Amino acid sequence: MSAAKGKAVAVALVGVGAIAAFGFSGSAHAAEPEEKKKPAPSKAKVSRVTLAVKYAKVFGVPASLVLAAISVGRMSLKTAKDIWPKAAAKIGKTWDGTAQGLKDDAISIGLSAYYLGLWWKRYKKNPRQWILAGYAYILGPGRVRKVLPNDAGTLPKPLPADFVRVKASFAKALTKPEVKKALAQEKRTPALSGAAPLYGKALANTIPAETTGYGARKMFGEMTQALANAYSTLQSYDPNRIAERSGIDAGSVKAARDYLDSTNAMLAKYYKQMPESSNKLTADQLNKLKVAASTSSVAVKTVNDLFGTSWAMELTKEIGKAAVEVPKQVLHGAAEAVGLDKTSAAIAVAGIIGAGVLVLAIKK
Repeated sequence: MSAAKGKAVAVALVGVGAIAAFGFSGSAHAAEPEEKKKPAPSKAKVSRVTLAVKYAKVFGVPASLVLAAISVGRMSLKTAKDIWPKAAAKIGKTWDGTAQGLKDDAISIGLSAYYLGLWWKRYKKNPRQWILAGYAYILGPGRVRKVLPNDAGTLPKPLPADFVRVKASFAKALTKPEVKKALAQEKRTPALSGAAPLYGKALANTIPAETTGYGARKMFGEMTQALANAYSTLQSYDPNRIAERSGIDAGSVKAARDYLDSTNAMLAKYYKQMPESSNKLTADQLNKLKVAASTSSVAVKTVNDLFGTSWAMELTKEIGKAAVEVPKQVLHGAAEAVGLDKTSAAIAVAGIIGAGVLVLAIKK
């Protein structure tokens, strides 16, 4: 499974509840008439990068962290009002304290840089300073203190679900060109604390007992999106193009699609049992949420592992190299020659994965 897809799955599956003090940058805002006069999106993006670099220097925080953080979460109005008196002079702008005024990139980015600077200084003695400041920025410093009381040491493994979600979001932000450029200039390689993305029961066990109905519904939406991504993986896979050498045929794709369909039907059924409420889930509802998270994450991982571009292309490349001068009838020998395990060799020869192999992958 490719690292990029693994991260995408992690992002989709671990969101439980709302982000403390921050919301994702996709929140809607009422458009003003003068919006038409604003620069084109590409120019606005350059302006944001320039502002991030500027205010990172002003508040003594890495530009890479500011650029990554503003792509992960947007500051809430309440937090902005709380810190504005201390940051205003160095930001050098006037703000009326409204949500509309917070849309000004100079103000929002300046405040984000100031806020990140607080936590950057706080965790200066910790080798994971970069990501810890990011956790505090998104989840709030109080949440970080609960799992890292003395600001030292390492975070628990496995990470709590909310930390896993934020970590995955920052990992994705690290792939953005402007962030990568800033990291290169800083000669910095952030240490993203914690274990690899979780799935199955390990993921389900990170869901807090205090999860609310709204939190559960949000998570179901993200699980559904993860399945949609897995469907896209199947759609992108072309069995006619590489089946001759990889052995993964159209029948295998159908078996995987049926697997996702049944998982999606289970999600739809359990979603209806999650209340539209801020009250804590009942024991039965929480158990169904955990079953849904476990089952859907395994389904997504299985499909991505078996049909993801990285896996399919590596298998095709290796078998192709070994079988250039080998007749098709001895493909089995070619697969063994390149060191494939028994399962992969069987796939290459038989040309079928089907439900049986999917079940085998789940058991692993």
